[in-house]
Amino acid sequence: MKESGSPHPLRAPGVLAIVVVSIALLLSVTISYSDDLVLARVRVLVPQSTSSLPFLLMASEHAIPGVDLQVDFFLNHAQALALLLRGETDLLLSGTSQGWENRLDGSPIVMIDTGVWGVSSLVGRDASLGSFSRLKGKRLALPFPGSPLDFQSRALLAFDKIDPDRDLVISYGPFPQSVQRLLAGQLDAVALPEPLATAVVRKNGLTRLIEYSRAWARLTGGDGESPQVSLFSTEGFARDHAPTIGAIVSAWTEASRIVRANPSDSASRFSASLNTDPAILEEATRNTLLAVPSIAENRTRVLAYYQIVSKYFPGGPRPLDQKFFFVP
Repeated sequence: MKESGSPHPLRAPGVLAIVVVSIALLLSVTISYSDDLVLARVRVLVPQSTSSLPFLLMASEHAIPGVDLQVDFFLNHAQALALLLRGETDLLLSGTSQGWENRLDGSPIVMIDTGVWGVSSLVGRDASLGSFSRLKGKRLALPFPGSPLDFQSRALLAFDKIDPDRDLVISYGPFPQSVQRLLAGQLDAVALPEPLATAVVRKNGLTRLIEYSRAWARLTGGDGESPQVSLFSTEGFARDHAPTIGAIVSAWTEASRIVRANPSDSASRFSASLNTDPAILEEATRNTLLAVPSIAENRTRVLAYYQIVSKYFPGGPRPLDQKFFFVP
């Protein structure tokens, strides 16, 4: 979905213009400006989840002086990454681990900062499965190999003395498919991000078994935050537009604070964009840990997390290129 906006009059009638793209890659909602200012247009692809709320707010309020922020929803992570690397988008808000995996494969992707530090829950029918230690012999669905939930789930299972490869059955699939399998009794638990986790609990009578942030706090000894969704660009764009990126990060920091302080208002304003009931979106936003640290602090925290989860890489730990992190 494409969403950008300002306090100025709209060029086209209506707040939302729905555009169906034939390849079903992007769902777009566009708000345009009618002033005569020359703005630098920056395109960012975002997931259709609570992690995108600060960017929707930034675009709707024209929050970055001199920048026309164009926000598009993507439906497929791999295709979104390909668009970034081809220069068809400037920025990408996506899973933290997907960015570093792409960097390890030799791409010029760089991490700008991280904005989501907890967004997922384990959902199921049996309320007794309230910890990862209870998943022995069970059937767990994760989105895809190498996803943030894949690495983190494996680390949490190992922490509770459960061998991820031997003591339970892990399968992979798109979230909607996994939810249907869970409802059909073919799975015992599914890892879901917000707002989907809250939606299926409310609408399908399922149980929120485990909040990943609380489980991670057990592993770390108290800190439940872990880098889940980060902002990425390419080396070339980041180098050539460093001041613009700095302004975007500053606006992102403030927008995250606003969303966190008033999730009800954000849910009311953007429920249509996220195709989610406002009450569900509000609860889902409260279950999302939104915060944008300084770029230096982000690097330190991401590397600490990487050290923990990289042992669960298929080929074992690999050193992460320090140039992966954007330096203003």
